[in-house]
Amino acid sequence: MQSKVSPRLAEPLAPEILELIFRPRIERELALGIDDLCAVNEAHLVMLARTGLVEPAVASDLAEALSGIRRDGEDVIPRDPAREDGYFNFEALLMARAGAETGGRLHLARSRNDINATLDRLAMRRLVLDLVEKIIALRRALLRRAEEFADTIMPGYTHMQPAQPTTFGFYLTGIAQALARDALRLFHAFHAANSSPLGACAFAGTSFPIDRQLVAELLGFDRVHLHAQDAVASRDYAWDAAVAVLGLAANWGRFAQDMYIWGTQEFGLVRFPDSIAGTSSIMPQKKNPVAVEYLKASSGEVIGGLTATFAILKGGHFSHAGDTGRSSLAPLWPTLRLAGNALTITRLVAEKIEPCVETMRQRAGAGFSTATDLADCLVREGRLSFRQAHHIVADLVRNALERGLKPDEIEYGDALAAIERELGHPLDISEAAIMQALDPGRSITARRSAGAASPDEIRRMIDTAHAEIDSDQAKLDALHAQLASARERLDEQLVQLRQSNRASSN
Repeated sequence: MQSKVSPRLAEPLAPEILELIFRPRIERELALGIDDLCAVNEAHLVMLARTGLVEPAVASDLAEALSGIRRDGEDVIPRDPAREDGYFNFEALLMARAGAETGGRLHLARSRNDINATLDRLAMRRLVLDLVEKIIALRRALLRRAEEFADTIMPGYTHMQPAQPTTFGFYLTGIAQALARDALRLFHAFHAANSSPLGACAFAGTSFPIDRQLVAELLGFDRVHLHAQDAVASRDYAWDAAVAVLGLAANWGRFAQDMYIWGTQEFGLVRFPDSIAGTSSIMPQKKNPVAVEYLKASSGEVIGGLTATFAILKGGHFSHAGDTGRSSLAPLWPTLRLAGNALTITRLVAEKIEPCVETMRQRAGAGFSTATDLADCLVREGRLSFRQAHHIVADLVRNALERGLKPDEIEYGDALAAIERELGHPLDISEAAIMQALDPGRSITARRSAGAASPDEIRRMIDTAHAEIDSDQAKLDALHAQLASARERLDEQLVQLRQSNRASSN
């Protein structure tokens, strides 16, 4: 028995090839529906008709058959592994409906190489825009909570040690700011993906007078991917998306790690409501932070999937092959969908997390987190160099720890003694200045430099961030409108093709 797709192969395919390579490939390719495959065929048909490469009657019959397949959906597509992939199974159905000769004419001046390269770019566009939309929703949620807690004092950490007082709103604003750059990188990835490989054929173009620009416009692409071999060989636009998602996964993973630690009994800075928690099968008292654990794990899964994509691509030649053209992106699609799911869960956590306001305030006063403010005070009021002031406060903190004093137990005399130990002489500085510098609330209010943690500056940054989100939303809406407009134009062209034959037959 010969191959079902070509008489070049005289032997039947081995069962292992059918079941382990081709059947999974077909299921993977058809898993998300056939809209993109229909669109690629429809745009190519319109171009063939407009350039006179197929006769009007043939074009009309093909348009009717394609319309019927789109209407009936992916369930009507056979999944015969002997036909190798989703495209050949689609073509088999088309030929069954339109007739073998008519159906076979649609493959003029194209190859599975440029078809699959185009399908990958269409899928990438859609997934990237979905990620941007979810990032925007997450940023809005973070900023709403940031505004709510702009005045909620908490300890800030470096090296996981108490560092300086901050606010919960300041922290959340920072996460939103990092996500804004992730959105920017994804917009760039969309632009990189939005060029049309169709018409490149196998890799060297065609002798037929096709119109690649028309096909690109009908599919909503910005431009033709000009060099035919580069068009089918390259997947570097996927690298752009992968790098963007790597950063995105790191950002939601770091946010999740903070929430995970802060939610422990030892830190006690945040609480997880029951709606985003789980429980134990044996320990009745347990409430487990399942949402943030999911986020911590998913960031690792995403990084693993993207690493697999890079590993497959790097070993291929600069041409089309099964590994670079098909397998290389196979780990990427579920990875991008997982990233979308993780963004949804991150938004839910951001909306639901409950800061323990009183504990945060108490912890901000502990751990000597206002030490830098006291050093700044000595510079400002005592005209010392910062290094001198730094040494004085370090001596004060060490001495307090040795004596078992808490930060709020330090007195004016303790500070004066540290000054004299380090300088060898007293310093004229008021008690009010010293004690105010040790107050976490005053510490935060005093930080008024651009991007600092004072509530007024936080609210200014929130306003700026909202404006940036509105701008990103407008860009996203414009891209959706561009694709929708192209789809409408393609639909109009298909209607004209179907009606032209009916009119001529009447």
